[in-house]
Amino acid sequence: MPNVFDLSKVSRLVEKQHPARILVVDTNVLMNAPDPSNWGVKAPGSNLFVLSDLLIQELEFIRQKDWSKEKIDSRDKAGKAIKSLVSLFQKGTITNGIPVNAGWAIGVPSPKKNDLEPELEQLDDIVKAFKRSDTKLLLLTKECHQLFESIPVTLVTGESNLFNAVQMQGVPCHLCSTFPIEGLKEASAMTKPVDWEQIINEIQSDTKQRAVEVELTLTAQGYAPEWLTRFANTTGVMVAEGHGVVRVSNDTRPFLWKVFYYSQTIGLWTSNENKEKLPDLPTIHIDFQGYDVDQDLFDDIADRLVDCANIKFEEGTPTLQSLESIIETLFFLDYTFENAESVTSIENTKEALRKEIRDSEGWINYYTNAILNIEDENDRFAHLNGFIQAINDCWKIGQTYKFSFIPNKQPEMES
Repeated sequence: MPNVFDLSKVSRLVEKQHPARILVVDTNVLMNAPDPSNWGVKAPGSNLFVLSDLLIQELEFIRQKDWSKEKIDSRDKAGKAIKSLVSLFQKGTITNGIPVNAGWAIGVPSPKKNDLEPELEQLDDIVKAFKRSDTKLLLLTKECHQLFESIPVTLVTGESNLFNAVQMQGVPCHLCSTFPIEGLKEASAMTKPVDWEQIINEIQSDTKQRAVEVELTLTAQGYAPEWLTRFANTTGVMVAEGHGVVRVSNDTRPFLWKVFYYSQTIGLWTSNENKEKLPDLPTIHIDFQGYDVDQDLFDDIADRLVDCANIKFEEGTPTLQSLESIIETLFFLDYTFENAESVTSIENTKEALRKEIRDSEGWINYYTNAILNIEDENDRFAHLNGFIQAINDCWKIGQTYKFSFIPNKQPEMES
């Protein structure tokens, strides 16, 4: 596989600072320790913390899950992590490297889509099981390991399934939930030659054998019945329903599903008053039509439906949210980091953007003006490409969403 990430700035920083190790950090670790002053490793030498730009999208997606008490802790952690990153990015240029207490942090942008897609297509089974974001982290770790042969490179994640999959193949990976990192393997054990082509092929093969395959087909979508809206004392409740199939080994089970969720327009998620009154959503209903299934299997399918009820920004994962909601969220991400120096709080930033959209007489005019005012042709193309991707991400009636996942144990399905 050819390299797809631009690591030239990482290479320059390594040559100047000579870190003892390079750590590719997953989002879940950063959420539990968002303050860069607390990033560290209980081992001698300085560290280089490599951050993928996927962090920004994943944190905003998690932070937007406003309506579930079960997710409130993750939502709050994501909000703190976003604020912490804004503060860090103000201290320099993250793609060139910014000093932190235990070394340096540097951001690596995603590869161009035309370069990345052929690689992800070859790893289709891994993408289905671990999603594109984790697969990109695996590729980023691989390329760092190949480029910096004399420095130990480790993927740091709090996700057990991802850790198990890569660790079983000998990939440098460390499982932890927060900083400081303890028990990191010695450098001598990490710098042995690694045949990445063989490793990734073995992960691909192992993933395919152990994966549970699921298909979800959307059959109907619209506003919830008026009686439910009156009962919930709110507006903007949507309902989507469909049918699905789950395959475990040679066993196949059909099921029906239904999701109640909120339309995530900027008018709704900037209102604190609304948040206090709204009931917890999304609500997931899955009917296996008399068959008994493991709770873990049910939960994994429900989690994917929750992802679809929100705005995930994960290619291949459709969203039940409207095109308007997706574009508004993209605006918010751009607006936040273009105006990082003036950001005082997430809520104030949303309100400022909401006012700009209102003054432009709607998001369509706002979007059109924003595109026309971009002078750089490549940036303009990137925004247009994002708009096209947003259209493709909208889940359409009759469309089937296929995914797979690696269970902690092989699920049993009984009649």
